[in-house]
Amino acid sequence: MYKAALVDDENYDLVGMRELIPWDELNIEIAFMGNKPLAALHYLQNHDVDILVTDIKMPVMSGLELARMALQKQPELKIIFISGYEDFDYAKQAIHLKADGYILKPVDDDEIKTTLQKIVHVLREENARLETNNGSDALEHFDFVKQDFLKHLMEGSIDAPTLQSFTRLYPLPLRTETAHAVIIEMDHMQHLFTDEEYERWHELTFRQITSWIETKNWGAWCRLSTDRIGLMYSCDAGDIELNLNELIHYIRDRSRFTITVSFGQKTDRATELPVSFDEARNLIGCKMFLGKNRLISPGEVHVPLVRDVLDVNSQLDRLFTAMSTYDLVTICDAVEELFEHVRAFSDSSKVHHFSTHVLSRLEGYLNAEAQGDFPHFAKWKSEGFETVQQFDTVDDIKSWLRRTVFEWSEHIYLRKQKSNWKLFSDIEHYVGQRLSQDVTLKDLAAHFSYSPNHLGFLFKDKVGVNFSDYVAARRLEHARHLLQTTNLKIYEIADQVGYRSLTYFSRLFRETFGMKPGDFRKQS
Repeated sequence: MYKAALVDDENYDLVGMRELIPWDELNIEIAFMGNKPLAALHYLQNHDVDILVTDIKMPVMSGLELARMALQKQPELKIIFISGYEDFDYAKQAIHLKADGYILKPVDDDEIKTTLQKIVHVLREENARLETNNGSDALEHFDFVKQDFLKHLMEGSIDAPTLQSFTRLYPLPLRTETAHAVIIEMDHMQHLFTDEEYERWHELTFRQITSWIETKNWGAWCRLSTDRIGLMYSCDAGDIELNLNELIHYIRDRSRFTITVSFGQKTDRATELPVSFDEARNLIGCKMFLGKNRLISPGEVHVPLVRDVLDVNSQLDRLFTAMSTYDLVTICDAVEELFEHVRAFSDSSKVHHFSTHVLSRLEGYLNAEAQGDFPHFAKWKSEGFETVQQFDTVDDIKSWLRRTVFEWSEHIYLRKQKSNWKLFSDIEHYVGQRLSQDVTLKDLAAHFSYSPNHLGFLFKDKVGVNFSDYVAARRLEHARHLLQTTNLKIYEIADQVGYRSLTYFSRLFRETFGMKPGDFRKQS
């Protein structure tokens, strides 16, 4: 597969490119994805990459600078620039750099897919010319390892003469009289682990799967991607469902991961394997609709339910009304009705695209409701879009969205209750006048003639957060406002909101808003 690097300082755009473009179909692997140009440059200077897709306007280093420096190391690198309408000067410079593609935001999925297809076609022609120049017998310089070769065989890029020549030089356990293409996919479960746990259990599960395949002598296997294994199943075809279900149960009982498995129809010779592989790949794509932690067999397809559904925006308005009144029953009904739309979709990328639209509307609604005093709202905005892309099935997305909406509905309800607590407006004013000072619950209680314990209990009960957390949130929101509206230096802003340590202020700001104060100001 060809390797691509994706670079964009907007995390939402990065996730969209990763999830909404059929990279596997294009025979492209995402080798690097990040929102820091300097990190991308370091990667490109130390790793071979075929395609660079980069935002053209970024802080610290522009996409043009990144491309120029990357081309010094890799002159054959293909480059696609992504830009806003207002950046025509950048476009002229991109033309001078001989960019292979220049796409305006908002990015059209079909446009970037077509551009990538053209680049892959050019890369294939260049590779073919290189192989021709290297000699008539390409196999003498064959650089596929055995697993890569099997992957190409399953994908259909290996013909019969090449297969025979390769197996003479590099013997593979290929029983070509009958075979099924099988895809084994580890289900996305990263949200259940710490990063260290995830890496450890992911690799352990991979070894458990491959050890089982080799012990049972099922046939040759290869790694298709980080989460997928391809298998040329060459045992008794009559037992394939029984055997694959046994593997699913084995992993379920011994790992913290689960797996979903699909297989295609039986083929009579190895060169027909791509037909079976395409069927298995289409079936594993139906996991979004049929569910995970199971076997998906040939003939088991997603049948869309054709029914009249209300306009999406009308359904969202109903959901938001239910949130504002803390009507949990209506919230459940609204989420269910909303996702009736996805029954008519043909692939998982469209489900994720639909979910992104729902989240965008939800963000707009919450932003209007928040008025700057919802705790952790900024963090939720930065993480919500990426979280929903990690789910494997419609039910997973619905469950997460339902839980999220319940939580925010409760915040809205508590905020309305809080607004009816007369003392709170006085407390708001008191805190607002003292953000640069040391604001303590003890001083607050003395000012309003309460005991600290009693006032602390009342505040938590009415507002939903501890007083110290409320003060921290007010300070950081005010700091964000100052970064956007003034030219004060960052250490001056830190002092104005009560932080004497610039390091501590920067750490809290990054934990709350997902970036350092300086980076936030550059993007504002």
